[in-house]
Amino acid sequence: MSDIRVRLAPSPTGFLHLGVARTALYNWLTARAAGGSFVLRIEDTDRQRSTDEFLQAILEDMRWLGLQWDEGPEVGGSYGPYLQSERGTNYAGYIERLLASGAAYRCFCSPEELEERRGAHSSTEAAAWKYDRKCESLSTEESIALAREGRSFAVRFRVPGGRTAFDDVVQGRVEFDNSEFDDLVIARSDGTPTYNFAVVVDDIEMRINYVIRGSDHITNTPRQIMLWRALGQEPPEFAHMPLILAQDGLVLSKRRGAVAIGEYRRRGYLPEAIVNYIALLGWAASDGGEILSPDELTTEFELSKISRTASTFDPDKLAWMNVQWVKKLDVADRTDRLLPILREEGLVGDEISGDERAWLERVVNVIDDRLKTLRDILEFDWFFLATDVDYDSIAVNKVLAKPGAGDILAGLHKELSAVSDFTPESLELTIRSFADGMGLSAGKVIQPLRVAVTGGTASPGMFETLSLLGREKVLQRIEKAGEFAD
Repeated sequence: MSDIRVRLAPSPTGFLHLGVARTALYNWLTARAAGGSFVLRIEDTDRQRSTDEFLQAILEDMRWLGLQWDEGPEVGGSYGPYLQSERGTNYAGYIERLLASGAAYRCFCSPEELEERRGAHSSTEAAAWKYDRKCESLSTEESIALAREGRSFAVRFRVPGGRTAFDDVVQGRVEFDNSEFDDLVIARSDGTPTYNFAVVVDDIEMRINYVIRGSDHITNTPRQIMLWRALGQEPPEFAHMPLILAQDGLVLSKRRGAVAIGEYRRRGYLPEAIVNYIALLGWAASDGGEILSPDELTTEFELSKISRTASTFDPDKLAWMNVQWVKKLDVADRTDRLLPILREEGLVGDEISGDERAWLERVVNVIDDRLKTLRDILEFDWFFLATDVDYDSIAVNKVLAKPGAGDILAGLHKELSAVSDFTPESLELTIRSFADGMGLSAGKVIQPLRVAVTGGTASPGMFETLSLLGREKVLQRIEKAGEFAD
């Protein structure tokens, strides 16, 4: 099985989104499980819409997801170049072969002529109109003579009669009547290849023998099989996955609910969660398990087990899965992943000392499982790391403006100033004793203290939070909060 060669061929006309990411994952898993090769080829011949920004974003998102390619941009390989825009000279010889064999012919019909002939039919007929093969009857000599005169022409593939069938790994037996297709253009008048032809040539030259893609490509497959055979090549195996649906039942797309992978990254999702979730959009583990690592997915995954039924993208399920993966991270790993976000917000410097790192790990440990995404750290870490407190007006009015809050804060300031050991245990003993002395429940004392030192009504454990903030910062914040207190 190590001779399996699969490919992902995205177009850099937009960012990588969930549907393409799932296609990439299924290709990557197939290659890894078989010890084969995963090829990344960039179809960037749409020069108006393709940009280097999109290309770099696709490469970055693929790496972030852990879907490293064996051949392709930045890593090279034996069958490059891997940007289609750099493969222009590769197609001319194949065009000449098809012209010489009679499998293709020159078409001198201009776009205006074609539109005029289409327009001669009713609107219903025009919608179904196929090229009428006007130029097919030209002899080879006539065709060459017209070309030498400088007449502009495209090259069309002569669709053979009969039927084209293939056994799809996912969809089963698929058959098409060739009469459904017109003689497709394989080279435009400027000599550039069209999609279906370029794909076939690239797959032939890159030795691709498994094509795994969405079912929206299934009508392209018979055209490509005809071209493979006309070039004397055996077509690859095909696996067409069902599409992913949005929650309204329509196909998930760039325009309908498909969030870019880079956006999930910015929101603080983990790549393990994204990979885990999209793997289950159309496939399931043998034991029904839901939380699966990349290694477990590689061991379990089989193309033949992909469902033919479309899956519905559920953002709530993805969010839940992300929480499970955040919980799985140990404190050191979680801290490593949080640092870029904290640096981006200017809460920590580019370099931190060992003591700063140890303190930050304590903060992360106190926050524990409150993080739904990594970016949720900003709900907590700002009051640990910021110099000043940004008080929530609702919390101030609800808690600090209550009668007696000022006396509580003043008393706490005095008591905490005298605490010699600012540990959670010592602080808890002091605060509870203070509450008893005032004839109040601990909660009645802790809540104004929480607002005073964090700015809001929610925080990790109060005693651990106070210990991490330290005596100086706690006392400063209590003094400031006293300005708001009744």
